[in-house]
Amino acid sequence: MIGRIRSQAIDTSRFLTDWMEHRTGIVTMMEHFLYEPVPKRGAWLYTLGSATLFCISLQFLTGILLLFYYVPTTDHAWDSIYYIMEEAYFGTLIRGIHYWSANFLLVFIGLHMAQVFFSGGYKAPRELNWVVGVVLLLLVIVLAFTGYLLRWDQDGFWASVVGMKIGSYSPFVGGATIHFLLGGDVTGPATLSRFFAIHVWLLPAALAPFIGIHLYLLRKHGVFGSEFEYSDRLAKLHERQRLELYESYEENGHEEIGETNLGRRNREERDRRE
Repeated sequence: MIGRIRSQAIDTSRFLTDWMEHRTGIVTMMEHFLYEPVPKRGAWLYTLGSATLFCISLQFLTGILLLFYYVPTTDHAWDSIYYIMEEAYFGTLIRGIHYWSANFLLVFIGLHMAQVFFSGGYKAPRELNWVVGVVLLLLVIVLAFTGYLLRWDQDGFWASVVGMKIGSYSPFVGGATIHFLLGGDVTGPATLSRFFAIHVWLLPAALAPFIGIHLYLLRKHGVFGSEFEYSDRLAKLHERQRLELYESYEENGHEEIGETNLGRRNREERDRRE
C-alpha cells in the first residue's frame, strides 16, 4: 500500500514537472541557473557568492516584514522597534534574522570579493562583472550605514553622526552630500526620513537590477577556474602540441626517426650475438 502511494506520488510529480517544462522551460532554466562546474580543490570558496545572494534575499524578506510595524519618525521609531521585539508575533526572530544576516552579508561579500581577486576572476572577459561586483559592494555598505540610524537609539544616532562627519571631509561633493542627507544642519526628523527612504526604497531598487546583471554576466562567462574552462584550455594545449610535433616531423623528422630505428636494430642484433 505504501509502495503504491509512493509510486503514484512520484508519477504525479514527474507528470507535473514535465508539464511545466514543456510549457515554460523552467526546469532547464533552473538547472542552468543553479548548477555550475567548479574545481575540486577549493570548491567551497565558490559558494561565497551564493551565500551573499542568500543573505541579500533574507534582508529583503525580513525588511518587508519589519515595515508592517516600523514607524520612521523620531517620536515612534525606537518605540516601534521595542514593540517588534517585545509584543509582535515572531518579532524577535524576524528582527534577529535581519540584524545577523546584515552582519554576515558584509563578511560574505568581503570574502567573495577577496576570492574573486586572488583567483583572477576580474580578468578578461570578466572585467565588467568585476565592476558590477564593486558597485554591489558599495551599495551594500551604504545599505548597512543607512540602516544603523533607523533604530534611533544612542548607539545608532552617534555612530551615524560620526560617519557623516567623516564623510563631510570628502573633496568636492562631501559637504553637499552630507547636507542633503541631514536635511539641514543637524541630525533630526528630516535625517531619519531620508535615511529611511534611501534604505527601504532607493538602495533595494538599485540593488535588484545590478544583481540581475551580475548573475547574467556570471552565467555568460562562467566562473574563473571552472572545470569546463580548464578542460577547454587543456584540449587547446594538447592540439597545439600535436600540430607542432607534426610540423617538426614534416620538416626533419623522417631522417632522424629512420636513423634512430636503425641504431636500435643494430644494438639488438649485437646483443643477440653476444
